[in-house]
Amino acid sequence: MALTRRVELLFDPDQYSRLEEIARSRGVSVAAVIRSAVDREDLRPALAEKRVAVEELLRVEAPVGTWEEVKEDMLEHAGRQFEAP
Repeated sequence: MALTRRVELLFDPDQYSRLEEIARSRGVSVAAVIRSAVDREDLRPALAEKRVAVEELLRVEAPVGTWEEVKEDMLEHAGRQFEAP
């Protein structure tokens, strides 16, 4: 994904020093560390959203059989071969 927006952030010297240490240890830029932290902390689905998704999945009534029955059905409908490693 292309980076198209610029944001200016101010850090105190200790914060920035720690960001530099993290970036150096990961072999990435300080900006990459910050983007990763934002994704992890603020852009991930909220707990409430996850709970709703799980509840919706649990409401799905799907036929469940043995692994061999499910595997055969998957092969038949997907036209792909699924093999355990």
